[in-house]
Amino acid sequence: MKKIATLLFACVLGFNSLFSQTTGGPDAYGYIWRDSNDPSGPVYNWIDILPLTGAQEVRFLADDNTVGSFPVGFPFHYYWYDVSQFWVGSNGYVGFTSGQISAPFAGIPSPAGTQNFLAAMACDLLFDISNIAECWRYTNPAADTLIVSWINVPFYDATIPAGAGNNEFQIILSAVDSSITYQYKTQTGFPAAGTNVVIGIENNSGSIGLQHSLNVFPPVNYAIKYYYPSNTTFVVNDASTTYNDNTETGGLFRSKNGQQFTMNTSIKNTGNQVLPSYNVFSRVLNSVGSTMVSDNRMSLTSTPGQTENITMTNMFNPVTAGTYRFLTNTQLPGDATPSNDQKVQELVVVDTTTTAIRLSYDNNVEAGLGGLNWTGGSGGTAIYFVPPCYPVKVTELYAYIVSNPSSFGYSMVVYDDNGTGGAAGTKLDSIFMTPSSVFTSTWNTTPLATPITINSGGVYVAWKMNGDGLTLGQNQVPPFSFRTFEILGSTWAPYRYRETEDVMINISIEKIPVSGAGIHESEMSNYFGDFYPNPSANIATINYDIPFNVKNIFYQLYDVQGKLVNVSSSSVQSNSGKLSISVNSLDAGIYTCKIAVDGDVIVRKLVIAK
Repeated sequence: MKKIATLLFACVLGFNSLFSQTTGGPDAYGYIWRDSNDPSGPVYNWIDILPLTGAQEVRFLADDNTVGSFPVGFPFHYYWYDVSQFWVGSNGYVGFTSGQISAPFAGIPSPAGTQNFLAAMACDLLFDISNIAECWRYTNPAADTLIVSWINVPFYDATIPAGAGNNEFQIILSAVDSSITYQYKTQTGFPAAGTNVVIGIENNSGSIGLQHSLNVFPPVNYAIKYYYPSNTTFVVNDASTTYNDNTETGGLFRSKNGQQFTMNTSIKNTGNQVLPSYNVFSRVLNSVGSTMVSDNRMSLTSTPGQTENITMTNMFNPVTAGTYRFLTNTQLPGDATPSNDQKVQELVVVDTTTTAIRLSYDNNVEAGLGGLNWTGGSGGTAIYFVPPCYPVKVTELYAYIVSNPSSFGYSMVVYDDNGTGGAAGTKLDSIFMTPSSVFTSTWNTTPLATPITINSGGVYVAWKMNGDGLTLGQNQVPPFSFRTFEILGSTWAPYRYRETEDVMINISIEKIPVSGAGIHESEMSNYFGDFYPNPSANIATINYDIPFNVKNIFYQLYDVQGKLVNVSSSSVQSNSGKLSISVNSLDAGIYTCKIAVDGDVIVRKLVIAK
């Protein structure tokens, strides 16, 4: 009680100070803030987004957690870099990288803990089934404004199940002037004694930030606006790895004793200065951390925002089945943000000589956290599977069910990847697992009455709940595939925990023999990689390494209507090398590339993005 009284007294003094100070900054980069009490500041104007078309509730917020990622809807310029995705923290903040913030809340800036966030009212708030707290997000049709609103959110108080007090506030991001606005509609009560509150912004290294206030609760009908600097003298030398192999750094399956794996990566100058050449270090590690292959390349000199695709010379030879990690690090001396230097991709080598080939990203290890389920008993999750060879047929689906207290069934659904940009498209099959056929703490097998043939690309396999409490296994042993999705209603989104876990869905495939003379296409496919970069905007390249002499290799590229849009001008007469295709004159979309090798044909899918 004494601590509470002290906190109340501090808050009263804080309010007096707050009203007398109507502007602050600049920080080291040049941001300043003004509030609605300043003649040159913002006008408080609460925006109710709940009735607006396109507003979406941020579900599954709980005590001290984050939910995301969600698309901003436009490139938002924050400090010297652009952000395109965000996470919502239950404790009153938005993060541009995944990371949780909880009591005690540090002053801003702080290099310790989570960085790269907007703290509108970072304090011990409570989202719980016993209260009516809500959070909503909205991007306007013009795609230049994002609003995230916390509605009817109480403070955490262990003595009151529904929490204490009530808070309503929102964060507004504007692409028009790169500004950040916080608005406060309701603020009553206080958190439990001994906790604190912080309001401010912080960059991706925690070395720069601008704090509005610490341990001062904002008044109602109040706004704070952070203004992007019209110019800055702050020097940022920063190099990052943007992805390995594909833009999602998505996991890959490879055939044991098949084609060697080429280490392709993309790097970027994410600072605001011209960078000299620096070392880029790539390697593949096995499951116990031993290096299987490594290589270095020096980057080009780069201007701010410039990207570079790098192909290492040394290649990984997949002679042993198992799970591997492909890592790349930029090694710029004096790098401002070490946290964005590395990307890690999961590689799974499987034996494709067996009749049944099981594809799994989870190593059959369940986390023991109670399993994944969506409140209300509906929704689901999915994994995108790209087989290691073609053609194959999908014969069985698997789901690891942790618990099913009310004896519900579920559905396993398979989708083609012919949606926009390679997303889930045509439904290929759907099988309902009856309650009597569902077993817990084990894998449940769903055979396909009619196996699904894959000649190129892959398939999405979804697990969909049919009742509350039914839970799917979670694997939290790195590396992670980044191939997972969550399904709420008819909406698909990248799985909010894809950076820290894989859901336990597997498939079984069988190779399809190809009739005719010569090497089978399913075997020939092992000697060809995938296109990179993919999606591509200018040049798409595919590596190949065939362990015998060939006479002719040529390609044909078809659009989704089957129209021939590009063909090789001459045949290649080498058993090892690269095929490069110019695509800068083609429209964005999904294309099919047929590569003929002495009469045998393999197929690869290529996405063109503009």
